[in-house]
Amino acid sequence: MPALLPYWGKSRTLIVSPSDLEVNPPPPYDDKPGSPLHIQAMEVYAMSKPLSNEHHWIAEFWSDDVPGLTVSPLGRWISITNQALNLAELPLPQTLELYLKAAISSADVLVICWKNKYDFNLERPETYIHRVVNPDWMPLHDSPPFPSYPSGHSAIGAAVSEILTAFLGDAFSLTDRTHEGRTEFAGKPRSFGSFREMAEENALSRIALGVHYRMDCDEGLRLGRLVS
Repeated sequence: MPALLPYWGKSRTLIVSPSDLEVNPPPPYDDKPGSPLHIQAMEVYAMSKPLSNEHHWIAEFWSDDVPGLTVSPLGRWISITNQALNLAELPLPQTLELYLKAAISSADVLVICWKNKYDFNLERPETYIHRVVNPDWMPLHDSPPFPSYPSGHSAIGAAVSEILTAFLGDAFSLTDRTHEGRTEFAGKPRSFGSFREMAEENALSRIALGVHYRMDCDEGLRLGRLVS
């Protein structure tokens, strides 16, 4: 497939620009066993052999990538925000401020992510594993047609979770019902004790799906927190 949104990283940001943040680079390409990149790929591969029921649930629960079937990655965090605000009943001015900050931080961090995706141009685990480990291996989800590092899903989750935490507290319990009742995938509601816990699990889901290395997700989380 053609590269998706290769110029998104050149978009104008609202508050935080790519030059404001120093992004940690991924390790250099290396297909030797024991090298940093090989270790990252083998974690993805090992998690899938076999994928546990819990990891399968987590992977599909957070996989907001399928147009017409799921919400979008940002739409998922708007859904989470809606659910949290229904419980919290914040005054209208604070509610509007929360939505505004969540939207701005998400927009900015995605521009930053996309700039660095195409700067580093790191191949997806699927491509690396096919060439170096097992040509017949398949991830649970098709790999998106843009570079792997850093993870945009992880960045959005961290950005919005930090805004939600700032407004609603460190220990806000929530059961995410975004996909309740769906039978096409594992959408059964999951319960969490904090927004940061949700962001961490959202990041983990990308490894379980087989579309990201852990380092992609860790850097996405870091960038999202910095932007917010």
